[in-house]
Parts: sequence; C-alpha cells; structure tokens
Amino acid sequence: MHKPGSGSNPLPCRRWLTLALLAGMMAPLPAEAQTAAAFPDRPLRLIVGFAAGGTTDIVARVMAEAMAPDLGQQIVVENRGGAGGIPAAQVMLNLPADGHVLMLQSGGLNQAEAMGSPMPFDAVTAFAPIGLVATSAISLVVHPSIPATNLAELQAYARTQPNPLRFGSPGISLSTFLYAQELGIEVEEVRYRGTGAVLNDLLAGRLHGYTIALPGILSNVRAGGLRAIALAAERRSAVMPELATTVEQGFPNIITASWFGLVARAGTPEDRLQRLGEAMSAAIARPVIRSRLTEAGLDVVERTDPASFNALIVEDRARWETVVRRGNLRP
Repeated sequence: MHKPGSGSNPLPCRRWLTLALLAGMMAPLPAEAQTAAAFPDRPLRLIVGFAAGGTTDIVARVMAEAMAPDLGQQIVVENRGGAGGIPAAQVMLNLPADGHVLMLQSGGLNQAEAMGSPMPFDAVTAFAPIGLVATSAISLVVHPSIPATNLAELQAYARTQPNPLRFGSPGISLSTFLYAQELGIEVEEVRYRGTGAVLNDLLAGRLHGYTIALPGILSNVRAGGLRAIALAAERRSAVMPELATTVEQGFPNIITASWFGLVARAGTPEDRLQRLGEAMSAAIARPVIRSRLTEAGLDVVERTDPASFNALIVEDRARWETVVRRGNLRP
C-alpha cells in the first residue's frame, strides 16, 4: 500500500510539464521577432535625389506604386534635388537602417565623388543594394548643321575646326568627356542649370552637341530637331533600334548608361532587404510596369539581384574616376 511521502506519483508531474510547455508556446514572441514578422509595419519613404518630373522621378513613382500592394504599405516618394544626389543620400543616412526608407539611386553620386565633391560618406559602402530597375545608355546627339551621322565623321569634323566643339551640360557631364577622350577631340563644356536650358540652345544651334540618356532626347530626335549619332552601349536599345552603338562604330571603350535602382541603408537586416527585393522583382516582372517604363524610354532589366547591382555601381565609379584622372577635371 502506498503511503503519503513514501514515493512519487509521476502523473501530476507530467501534467505540470505539459501545461508549462503549452504556456511557453503561447508566450509573446520577443520584440525583435515580432518586428521582423511584421515588416513593413508602416508606410515606406522612397527618396529621390532629383526634382519631380525627370526620368529618375518617373522610375521612383512607377516602382512605388507597383511595390506598395505587395508590401501592404504605401510608399511615399520624396524629392530632394541638388548636388548630384548628395543631400538626398544624407537624409537617408540620418535615418534608422530598418528598411522603411529607400532611395532611388542613379550614377550622380559616383560622378560627384569622382569630381571631389565634399561627401561625408562612401558612395558605395554606405548603401545596401536591393536591385537594378532599368538602364538607359547615353546617346550623343548633335545639331543638324553638324555634318556628321556617325562617330568617325564627327571625329574628322572636330579635328578640322579651329575651336573645340561646344557641348551643353546641366551641371557637369562626365559622359561628354568620356566621348571626347575616346574620340581624341577637344570639347568645351558649357554648363547650364537644367536640361531644358541645354536643349533650348542646342535646338537653336548655339551648341554643337550633347550627351544624354535617350528618354530625355527621344522626342527631339524623332521630330528632326536633333540628330542622334551613337549610343554608348554594346547592344542597341529597343527604344531606338536604328541607332548604332559605339561598339559597332569601333569605339568599344565608350560604354556608359544612366541606371536606376533601389538601395537601403547599409546595415539593414538581410531578411528585410530580401523582402524588398522580392517585391521589386515581382513589380518589374509585370507587363504593365515594364510597358510604363519602356514608354519612358528605358531598358528594363529582365532580372536583378543585390550582387549584380552592386557590381554595376562599383564598375560605374571606377569608370568616372578614370575619366576625371585622364582629363585632369577636378577643380
């Protein structure tokens, strides 16, 4: 006969253990786990380093609209124009690296850094790449009065002139110097405060040429006001397939494009970067989104990932550093 205290009954102990396990399973998750599971838990901000209405702004707004339903949160576009995108980057870098603030990055920061602009951050390592959205190779266009339909003819013409050819630029255009260096010709860069002012003087014949991404010049070329003579790329653009590339014309080192991609702050948790990348990839895979970007004159990427986007950024920076060094362009 069992006496109280003379042994142990395993049943109450097992019942207590089962209840304890159930209670543990029902306990709240740690705060960081809840945050990760809920991301994003509030509207996101997408900062653009250029004024509203330009190509960079168009890409940002299309992507913000396309990614919002997937992420379950609104994405608010903020334009912080000026200084090659440096002020926009500083806004982002002063905010938490939690994935709720993104930036639509283009090559402006790399060019500003190459030119020695004061920059309290590294234009590559300060950001976590999410993915490339689209590119647009830089075309060279001239006023119709210039007797050149290709790069070789422009090169020959420039070498017979007593003065350098005048090329317009909304600030500073390192692509102008890349073309000039590879063609072996002298150019005078005439700086303006915006693309509109450059186009006014170019269309009036007060400038000889301009290097610009296709979206910004397409309508003028198709209307006959300007002549496009080269595209700085290996392959022709679907936007203007009749325009021969620099590589086709025998100038393989003239390769440059405007590019547009999404970045977050360096240090953003990997799971959040992955979530954002998935939403971005899903957006650019949709035919309606691809069509909207293509109609804006852009070549939309087929697929993207952080590693390949980062490689593009690093290659772009090296290209402009070389151009600046060769031309001794730093003020």
